[in-house]
Amino acid sequence: MWKISPRSIALIGAVFGTLARALARASIHDRRVAGRPLPRPRDMARPSRRFYEVQVPDMQAYPKTHLKAVAAIIFAITVLIAAMPAEERPAQTVPVSLSIEPEPKPAPIAPPPAEVVPEDPWVDVTVRPADSLSRIFERNGLPPADLQRLMTSGPGTKTLKRIMPGQVLSLQKNESGQLQALRYSRSPLDTLVATRADHGFDVFVETVEPELITSFKTGRITANLPSLYHAGKYAGLSDNLIMQLAQIFQWDVSFALDLRQGDAFGVLFEEAYVDGQKIKDGKILAAQFTNSGRTYKAVSYVDNSGQRDFYTPEGASLRKAFLRDPVHFSYVSSSFNPNRLHPVHKRRMPHRGIDYAARTGTPVFASGDGKVMIVRQNNASGKYIVLQHGEQYTTKYLHLSKFAKGIRPGKTVRQGQTIGYVGATGWATGPHLHYEFLVNGVHRNPATVRLPKAKPITVARRAAFEASTAPTLLKLNSLMGHTTFAGLPSDPASSRDG
Repeated sequence: MWKISPRSIALIGAVFGTLARALARASIHDRRVAGRPLPRPRDMARPSRRFYEVQVPDMQAYPKTHLKAVAAIIFAITVLIAAMPAEERPAQTVPVSLSIEPEPKPAPIAPPPAEVVPEDPWVDVTVRPADSLSRIFERNGLPPADLQRLMTSGPGTKTLKRIMPGQVLSLQKNESGQLQALRYSRSPLDTLVATRADHGFDVFVETVEPELITSFKTGRITANLPSLYHAGKYAGLSDNLIMQLAQIFQWDVSFALDLRQGDAFGVLFEEAYVDGQKIKDGKILAAQFTNSGRTYKAVSYVDNSGQRDFYTPEGASLRKAFLRDPVHFSYVSSSFNPNRLHPVHKRRMPHRGIDYAARTGTPVFASGDGKVMIVRQNNASGKYIVLQHGEQYTTKYLHLSKFAKGIRPGKTVRQGQTIGYVGATGWATGPHLHYEFLVNGVHRNPATVRLPKAKPITVARRAAFEASTAPTLLKLNSLMGHTTFAGLPSDPASSRDG
């Protein structure tokens, strides 16, 4: 900005003063030349005429040459003022950015956030004793019509009829107070989910894949741990694993007849975890059992048909056509004896089978694949079952407390299938199973009869079998080689039954 400094104002004043004097002289000169009288001081002071009336004749009194001179002087003064700075200031350097980088584009304006609609809250309901789904619905203000629609939405909802105290149901209502969704954890691995739909409810099951961790346990039969069950519990095995172990070696070892002090076992198995918590035992991968100095080894293998079974390290199947013992966790109260003294009649009567003492209700298994021939009851045998296995073999099961569901003449059964339960019906002094084994109609000792074996791994599959099972067997052998049995109870004071 340019400003007029005080020095410039003084200069302009001097110029105008000089100009005024020059005009006055020029006016007097012109009047004298024209012969007009000069203005008197009193005439100039008289206010008889207005200002604009005085100015016009005075301006007209000036010749054009004077006016041109005045205009030239005013122009010169204007140029002089324009060329003169307001004040002397030192020069300043103003930095100017010459960056050639493009200016950043303004950030796009984000659209306003959508309105967040909160989901309907879930309510966890713990099942109480004597609770039913209808009571839970009533207690939580859900209409009975929703219960009916839910229970007719598919076969999966049948499990809701078997809810147990302590279990948790998660319920979700909609704005109308109706059931919008339901979640029921049937197990740690699967959850039943029902969501409201136009036709009723969509029902499906969410499953969780557990993390499988390999574990190893070992145990020994002693005077204070005389059974596989007690030794297994002391070793930290669950009932499920003990049952699996007995089933693996049941064709070679009679756990009711053959166990001796010093017998030992080792089990390599899987444990299933979800979110760091163990939820169950998995399957046995390999196992070893030493009975009376003889060692049996078994390794799990899935054949080309998808069938999982146990084999020896050489590929021979442990499965045989018949089980040695048709009932687990028992002991032999009476062996096969053609000259036995009958405990009830007190006379010599041949005992053509083996008596397994066990608690009433203990499951009794079919010793082999076969067909149900007789399901009957009489005074001597009580409730009994007869199975036919092909043309040569027959097995009998006496003194049962009851028959298993679905067991009737003509029914086909599989080896290991439950056909009845231990009891004391008929001529029995206590709960036990009387088991008979016949070959071509002749009674044989079930503990010593030679049993047919299952087929081994074929030559064509042998290489695949060895490649699959070698790492598992190597791990089992390594763990068993480092096993000691120190600390096992040897007297009643130190025993710990599981």
